[in-house]
Amino acid sequence: MKNNNLIVLTLALGMFLWSFSAGIVNISLPTISQFLDISTSTVSLIIIVHLIVLISFLVIFGRVGDIIGYKKVFLMGIIFFTIGAYFCGISLDIVNLIIFRIIQGIGSAMLLSVTPAIISVQLPLDISGKVFGIISLTTTLGLSSGYGIGGLINQYAGWNWIFLVTVPMGIAVILLAFKILPESVENKQKGDFDAIGAILIFATLLTLILPVYIGESMNWGLLSVISAISISLILAIVLFKWESRQKNPLFDFSILKNVHITLSLISGFLATLVLTGSIFLIPFFFELVMGYSTDFSGLIILLPSLAVIFIGPLSGYISDRMGSRIPTVAAVFSLIIAAILLTFLNETIGLLFIFIALGIRALSEGMFTPANNKLIMSHSTPEKLGSVSSLLNTARYLGLVMGVVIFNTIFNYTISNETAKILGVPLNGAYQLSAPTEILLQGFHNAFIAGLVISILIFVFSILTRENKEFSK
Repeated sequence: MKNNNLIVLTLALGMFLWSFSAGIVNISLPTISQFLDISTSTVSLIIIVHLIVLISFLVIFGRVGDIIGYKKVFLMGIIFFTIGAYFCGISLDIVNLIIFRIIQGIGSAMLLSVTPAIISVQLPLDISGKVFGIISLTTTLGLSSGYGIGGLINQYAGWNWIFLVTVPMGIAVILLAFKILPESVENKQKGDFDAIGAILIFATLLTLILPVYIGESMNWGLLSVISAISISLILAIVLFKWESRQKNPLFDFSILKNVHITLSLISGFLATLVLTGSIFLIPFFFELVMGYSTDFSGLIILLPSLAVIFIGPLSGYISDRMGSRIPTVAAVFSLIIAAILLTFLNETIGLLFIFIALGIRALSEGMFTPANNKLIMSHSTPEKLGSVSSLLNTARYLGLVMGVVIFNTIFNYTISNETAKILGVPLNGAYQLSAPTEILLQGFHNAFIAGLVISILIFVFSILTRENKEFSK
């Protein structure tokens, strides 16, 4: 007889490992930028390439999990992630670092694609909201503690150790998952693997993301960016036609016929975009504008996030008892408030104001994820759990990469153009270090305004969604 508590613990530790690594990498970007003398655009590739690989393979490994079993995919994911972490830790330049972040991205895709499916298949439906809340809690705590511990590591040990410290954690999760997760998977499905569909998914996402990111840094004109994105749209149409004809598709487009799934997926994508984009810029604001050290910056981000200890499980509990719509709408409203507060950041702002803004942002993240996850999974049929799980994660982690891309593009475009006008020379290297404070603040302000506009749009979508009440019966 399987032990539900140990299964939840194993999944939670896997998600904690991934989010902890994300936190320590993000807080380390300003340090890595200065150490390697590279711009914010170049250093953000450490995150971008990892997430591009992650979201490109999420649907693929979700289908693989349906075929060979979720435990095998989960285990392989932790192994790849841990190996990638070790080689990232011994990298000496940005090229090697990016290459091994790609390996970590493959492992992340395996881990994250099957976790919601394991919850839905191996655990009772009447506690799924609570479990999603626990997973959300551990994810947020991992991210938050990553910021705090990562700041200390950078300050006293060096940025390479932000990767090496995760290696023993990864080994521990591998051993635990091997022993605890059930071998049999009730929803295991047989069928041919859609290799052409996998290639089309990867190409579609790659051509969608890279033009937005690379186009700005390489001074592409508007026509070039539009042309590149048009290729992505054409590939998306080809993907749609191909997958519609497959007996065992990687991407089941019929799922999107359910308007509640579609609206919730869009909401999840946009909410993650705003949450990730804002927290990506915060360390740069602390170090470039406020002059805080890396360890102090990590501590400032960590402390407000501790309030989420109670919010994630509470959101899951409310979702189980009263439905997912109430915590979802409350979370988006909190996100709007946080976005408004972030637009007021300046060089004279006090710590109390910063704590309040980041605390409300963390509350929003803790409330939204478990409720939105349960709402989406409530509309899934048993045979499509893996596909819906992968689709859910694809939307969320596409939001992660686009949050970094969009917020960084707005910030970097503002400061690079305005600083170049003042200096009168082309910019290269870590030019953000020489930008005047007023220009830096203008870049942050423009990015946070965009986040506020998107948050209002999410609120509209969240109002329109409904949960499938039969899910909890």
